[in-house]
Amino acid sequence: MNISLRTTSGLALLLAALLLPFPASAQQDESGDDDDGWGNLIVEFGTWIAEPGGLGDNVVTVIDPTDLFNDTIVGFTHGTSPENYTRFGAEFAGNRGRLLLTWYTHDDTSQLSMRDPGNFIFGELLAFPAFAGLFNNGLADALDASNKSALRDLKIEYSRQAFSNSRVEGRWIVGYRKLVYRTRTEATYYALVPTFPAFLPPLVGALPNLTPIPDTASLASDYTGSGLTGGMEFKAPIWRDKFVLEASFGLSVLLGNVKTEYRAINSLYILDGSILEAPYAELYDFFIDSSGNVIGTAASVQQVLIGAGLRSDSLSRSSQVLEASIGARWSPLSYMDVFLGYRMAHYGGVAVDVRPRNIVVIGSALNAVDASETDRSATYEGFYGGVGFRF
Repeated sequence: MNISLRTTSGLALLLAALLLPFPASAQQDESGDDDDGWGNLIVEFGTWIAEPGGLGDNVVTVIDPTDLFNDTIVGFTHGTSPENYTRFGAEFAGNRGRLLLTWYTHDDTSQLSMRDPGNFIFGELLAFPAFAGLFNNGLADALDASNKSALRDLKIEYSRQAFSNSRVEGRWIVGYRKLVYRTRTEATYYALVPTFPAFLPPLVGALPNLTPIPDTASLASDYTGSGLTGGMEFKAPIWRDKFVLEASFGLSVLLGNVKTEYRAINSLYILDGSILEAPYAELYDFFIDSSGNVIGTAASVQQVLIGAGLRSDSLSRSSQVLEASIGARWSPLSYMDVFLGYRMAHYGGVAVDVRPRNIVVIGSALNAVDASETDRSATYEGFYGGVGFRF
């Protein structure tokens, strides 16, 4: 994760301006006491047990043969995963605010497998529609799929007291954010038990190359963006300064680029250059001689692979991050805090689903004459907790 020289210089100038001396009437620290020192160092170590969601990574529909309106979309089940994060910085004396750097990472891997041999009820959502499935209708009787995502989130924030009274203290926040989000989804769709007699012994024993080859598809997206972040945080003392309730909300506006790629491979049957359609009557025309050789039209049928793909190395995107949290903080010692709470962060427009459409068949490839782009988002939410120190 690199930060440009121009961005670094801008942050340095902003910080210098924020830390310029204020009039004498304001030369008090944020607790209201005079302080001739420079301030305190702050270090926090926390764990966020977050569950990712809203990724738009659905790979299959389940068809209800008895009810046209009862088909369902099935996606990945993403479990909660405890991921550590770190915050460190300084709180400056003389009411000059607080500067904090926050670094958070989250990695998730999810799997999905479904089986119903002989019943082709699984719609191949990730596969390219043309020639998908044994029937060329986009249906399979089994599938295996996986999804991997990786989040890298860096924030450099300056905050300062906006107001304070006996019940609550509020601080405004402004800063810089750098975000990297990567996701990859893969799926394999099978025809485990073909329902046509042509795919049953003895033909498939004599011509194993006619056994249906699974359809495969993958979609990858890699986003990198940076921009400004801002928000507010609040603290309400419950018992002296030992126990406080805290809450925050924030908004980040980022400009970035997405590198994305889609690949799909389907199989089909051809005879003398012509594509065959179910129920593949051509495969019924055969007999096996005494030497085990297949004689007839079926011996001339071939199964071939046909692929479709699309990629982009740089799609410009404007994304937003909305975040909010609520929790409590306990200070058993003057230099130590223990905190816990619940946090939600929504990363909007940090992935792109790009796919070919309106294709032309050229040999063993599907040439796209048009493409679709769909922005994807990710939401992380869950409980957090940790410990902080002041020096």
